[in-house]
Amino acid sequence: MRQKLLRTLLAIVAGIAAHNASAQETSDLEIGLGPPIKLLRTDHDGLDIKIDGHLNEAIWQGIQPVGQMKVTKPDTLADVPYATDIRIFYTERGLYVSFDLEQPEDTIVERFVARDEFNVSRDRIDFTLDTSGDGRYGYWMGLSLGDSQMDGTILPERQYGVTWDGAWYGATQRTERGWSAEFYVPWSQMAMPKADSGRRIGIRSSRFVATLGEDWGWPALTETQPRFISRFQQLELENVDPRQNWSIFPYASATLDNVSDDTRYKAGMDLFWRPSSNFQLTGTVNPDFGSVESDNVVVNLTADETFFPEKRLFFQEGREIFQLSGRRGDGRQQPITVLNTRRIGGRPREVELPPGVELSDREELKSANIITAAKATGQIGAFRYGLLAAFEDDTNYTADDNLRYSQDGRDFGAFRILYEDSAGAAYRGLGWITTLVAHPEADAMVHGTDFHYLSTSGKWKIDGQALFSDRDETGTGKGGTADVTYTPRQGLRHEFRATLLDDTIDVNDLGFQTRNDTNEYQYQANWNKSGLKKIRDFQLSPFARYAVNGDGYTTTSVIGTSGALTFNNLFKINGFLVHLPPRFDDRNSFGNGTFELRKRMRGELNFNTDYSKRVSFFGKVGFADEAVYGTSIDTKIGAAWRPRHNLSMRLQADHSDKDGWLLHQEDQNFTTFQAKQWQPELNLEYFINSKQQLRLAMQWVGIRATEDRFYTLPTDDTGLVEGPKPPGETDDFSISQLNFQIRYRWQIAPLSDLFIVYTKGDKERTGLQSFDELFRDNWNNPLGDQLVIKLRYRLGS
Repeated sequence: MRQKLLRTLLAIVAGIAAHNASAQETSDLEIGLGPPIKLLRTDHDGLDIKIDGHLNEAIWQGIQPVGQMKVTKPDTLADVPYATDIRIFYTERGLYVSFDLEQPEDTIVERFVARDEFNVSRDRIDFTLDTSGDGRYGYWMGLSLGDSQMDGTILPERQYGVTWDGAWYGATQRTERGWSAEFYVPWSQMAMPKADSGRRIGIRSSRFVATLGEDWGWPALTETQPRFISRFQQLELENVDPRQNWSIFPYASATLDNVSDDTRYKAGMDLFWRPSSNFQLTGTVNPDFGSVESDNVVVNLTADETFFPEKRLFFQEGREIFQLSGRRGDGRQQPITVLNTRRIGGRPREVELPPGVELSDREELKSANIITAAKATGQIGAFRYGLLAAFEDDTNYTADDNLRYSQDGRDFGAFRILYEDSAGAAYRGLGWITTLVAHPEADAMVHGTDFHYLSTSGKWKIDGQALFSDRDETGTGKGGTADVTYTPRQGLRHEFRATLLDDTIDVNDLGFQTRNDTNEYQYQANWNKSGLKKIRDFQLSPFARYAVNGDGYTTTSVIGTSGALTFNNLFKINGFLVHLPPRFDDRNSFGNGTFELRKRMRGELNFNTDYSKRVSFFGKVGFADEAVYGTSIDTKIGAAWRPRHNLSMRLQADHSDKDGWLLHQEDQNFTTFQAKQWQPELNLEYFINSKQQLRLAMQWVGIRATEDRFYTLPTDDTGLVEGPKPPGETDDFSISQLNFQIRYRWQIAPLSDLFIVYTKGDKERTGLQSFDELFRDNWNNPLGDQLVIKLRYRLGS
């Protein structure tokens, strides 16, 4: 079976390569890329314009539209049915961009959404600026009809992020022709290299038409082309001198805790200062990173840590410079990163307690408070740099002996420098980073160097990083990653990855890595085809992974393929099928040995209907062979209902039926379980207007597991041996985890918000209970039950 699958996948890859061997790179003419455009410049003080979405000012009427959009997703590069007139001018203080969008009224989809929300299908327009002028970094801003904002950053070559919230201005309006959008972006909000007089910046605009399910772009750069930011349309500017910019964000918050029956008050501030276009200093004093954003509910019983993304504004801003590679994680793998700012203000080091003394679950979940933090980012010529420092307060605990115990806070630091140029290539980069975590009990330091290369044609892209860790507790370790991407033509890409980590490297004090002691190799091909008769676009991605640890055991062995189909009615199907030959697990015995897993198969099929409709449906069915016997079946069904442009509801339910679920118990003992898992989720959003949002969200996971068979792992063997149940109580268990939140947000002004958030949550592992008992216990006796009121207001230039 394995050999047949391997031959089939290799034949597919060979066929794709042969079919496309003679294809040529997309030309400048095809993507609409022309010579540099010299923009109109006017004085800011004499400008009479209001950013309201109405393009009725005289200055707009006197500017010729630029660009011609093409269909970029699917990547047909076909002509578009509706016109998009783009007009641009600038002053010494900022850039003005307008869009006059032709569209029949009965096809317009207007929906209010939260900032940076992409999962709701609606008409929107955005543009990306390469403010470096040579493809090093940039920013993007967007509006959907109804004034919902989106923004973020971009790094080479197509690494979009939403970690930047800028103080820019924008508005939309319906028109007789369709709708319109108007933007004003102050130069002071964006990093730019220093220039004496003239400079160039790049631009690319994108439009999404929901009823067609299409992305249009100018220049017409698709996701399947090898180059992106380095092929933006160039704009010529003169005498752009961004003013010194400063902002102070004072805040005040009150937390009413219903579990401890007390009220806590906090006040502090964030500070941003940009004295020039190529330097920014940010700081925070007594920050409040309260529960205004919540993580998804995840039940993880494995030895591998779950990665949660950063959601705190201070640490999101400007963090792009600290990224070494594109290893951000995907559906199959966790990321590898030297700087994971979720560690700052996270769980403190474990406090030392006298024998027999324990902390309650609520005390164990305490996070450290941050006293202050500061960050500086800038650019000097071809060098960009960043510095970060943060300091935690001591954390106090009350144990079950009613005595107080304290754990010292940690100090964090990071230094980053990156050299970039385009000599003989579209992009080259070489960087260095050092991070430090200092604590009275132990210090940890990590050094890393990274390299990046993109060929002039864009066909070859190479990224890599070499890492060295030095921890007082475990000594030194080293490792590295290398990623090579070959894109011979639009629609075809080959990816090769290697990860080499010794058994002592550990970057987790301030970074994130799932494991060490591994040599892992991966290959994946991505083939996209569009413009078919009955299928709008098609994607096929065969892949293979192999990893071995330092003892010579194969810890990963996977071969399979994933695929996706989008039909002309926007009905979508995607899924994967993988074969896993026998391998060894050296992690999930939690330090009690390595054990062998049988050969297995896994598969999944997902579907969703047209998300632009008022009612849409989605679901999945999947299977996974378990470690020693049995198969688990996973299903999901859900629906989204949007009766009005400002009201939406999304309801889904996941169910898993596990047969032979293998879990470690203690020492060399394992148990398999017959288990059922339910995971319902509800999201309800109502917008009073585009600036005021009321959101109700609930996630709950309930698991009931009954013991089935019992295994031991011999000390001198890797085979699990089935035997009688060890003495002791039953291994049956239940798990319940709840996250319930009601949140009101009012955006009073750009980057100024009022939050009122009620949160209830808990995670509990108990003896066997019914699902309704689990939910009631979670709801009636939560570890967290609080109301947070927080006001944050921006003062500045």
